[in-house]
Amino acid sequence: APDEAFEALIFDWDGTAVPDRQADAASVRERVEVFCTQAVHVFIVSGTHVENIDGQLKARPQGPGRLYLCSNRGSEVFEVTGEGPVLMHRRTATTDENRSLDRAAELAVEHLGMLGLETRLVSSRLNRRKIDLIPTPAWADPKKADIALLAEAMRARLASAGIADLAAVVALASDAARSAGLSNPRITSDVKHVEIGLTDKSDSARFAASWLAERGITGALVMIGGDE
Repeated sequence: APDEAFEALIFDWDGTAVPDRQADAASVRERVEVFCTQAVHVFIVSGTHVENIDGQLKARPQGPGRLYLCSNRGSEVFEVTGEGPVLMHRRTATTDENRSLDRAAELAVEHLGMLGLETRLVSSRLNRRKIDLIPTPAWADPKKADIALLAEAMRARLASAGIADLAAVVALASDAARSAGLSNPRITSDVKHVEIGLTDKSDSARFAASWLAERGITGALVMIGGDE
């Protein structure tokens, strides 16, 4: 069992801990709460916001192990207590950074359109802007289990616009972000979208690694699982 070999667990949520956001997470909740009672620390790292994770997991650990939800693609950290999630850290964008994010997304959409790829700015999330690269009814809400099929559809869509692959889209988004004044943009993709942000999951991983190292929990004492 993980609690016998490890002192900390770090894993992704969507597609790793649960197959999708509609799944029953009761078994995950039970295991997380048991791990915490056995002094195992649990870190869930996700791109989504805390309401989605906590609303599905619903864990209320009693310790001594800690449960942290590292959400919003590296921008927030919540500790979950018996009363629920408590905000521990939030990266707050400046007015100039938000303007640069808006401009970066506009430039990326414009440049992709010039190449013949129709995209859509779908949301303004905390510290990031999200662009739908395949805004078609067939792929309106793809399941994590269908990511291979989505990747194939995306390859064909990009090829029709003369774009080599998703890496080329990421490079274009990075150039747009730097042109808009972001010195260290974080460009990520879940295949369907490309996101331009100020943080990414590496920030969550650094928080977990630093917190654990302060308590002497490193290397083989830590189990990392995910992404999907």
